[in-house]
Amino acid sequence: MTVTGALAAGLLLVGCSTPLPEPEPEAAPAVPPPALTAAQVERILEDVSTVVAEGDEVHDAGLLGPRVAGPALDLRTAQYAEVEAGDEGAVTAIPEGTQTVVVPSTTQWPRTVMAVTEAPEDLRAPLLVTLVQDGPRSQFELWSWVRLFPGAQMPPTNQPELGSAEVDPEALLLTPEAVLEGYVALLDGDAEDEAAQAFDEEDDPLRAQIAAVRAGYEGLVVDKGTLTETYEPGADGVQVIGTAEGGAIVVGSVRTSTTITLEDSTVNLGGETAALLGQEVVAANLAIDWTSTVAFAVPPAGSEEPVRVLGAEHTLTEVTGE
Repeated sequence: MTVTGALAAGLLLVGCSTPLPEPEPEAAPAVPPPALTAAQVERILEDVSTVVAEGDEVHDAGLLGPRVAGPALDLRTAQYAEVEAGDEGAVTAIPEGTQTVVVPSTTQWPRTVMAVTEAPEDLRAPLLVTLVQDGPRSQFELWSWVRLFPGAQMPPTNQPELGSAEVDPEALLLTPEAVLEGYVALLDGDAEDEAAQAFDEEDDPLRAQIAAVRAGYEGLVVDKGTLTETYEPGADGVQVIGTAEGGAIVVGSVRTSTTITLEDSTVNLGGETAALLGQEVVAANLAIDWTSTVAFAVPPAGSEEPVRVLGAEHTLTEVTGE
């Protein structure tokens, strides 16, 4: 065979050979898998509880950093200050066990997980805790807790084995940010606000508590000066997780600021306000800040159901005056 013939035969053999198989990537699932199992959430809560217990033992918020963030860190820091000022019962106990776990179906970050704890030993209502993971290499952190109101009904949620679908804010009766804004409008007495009108008409325990405290301070300054009170959404934004009927649970924080200006008068303080200020008599001005974490049940867009307040935690965070 000539060289030319041999090359031709080789090319012919190559042309007739079976093509190599090419790998085909698996199709992405139509619905993302649950990000966590219920058992994993339990372990995360145990780890968080261990860190929180270390901080609680010595009332040192600096020990909480690895596993506590956002409003939860603000509230715990304030509670430690209250304990140091003499209020031994100021720290909220956070049970480890859970009744309900709600996990997202997602492959993205950040991730939000919520859980309803077992009832605490003091027989008070259970807590709704929110855990957040910022990225795949980050640990879950305790972002907030709220104490569920007596008789509050949690909206139905999917089992952890299914996970909760990602929430489209525009598919809700109110967007998560509008929920907080509407609640602030209610606190401010603006019932005509469009977002405020989406809420249940009944006053909830947090609003009643804030109104009662405000009335008490107004009584102190009658004919002595002026009192102003403002409300605003917290700086840490909101956390959201979907419910089974297409709505969402929204958790955020609200700041309440009370300012008292006196005119040639004095006001006698008591309780935790005087303890945090370090004095019982104020002769010029007084500024008091509270932080409230609040949880809401938000129905889907088009629903005739109102936005309901599920629970809250209200803590005195700062007092200044002279």
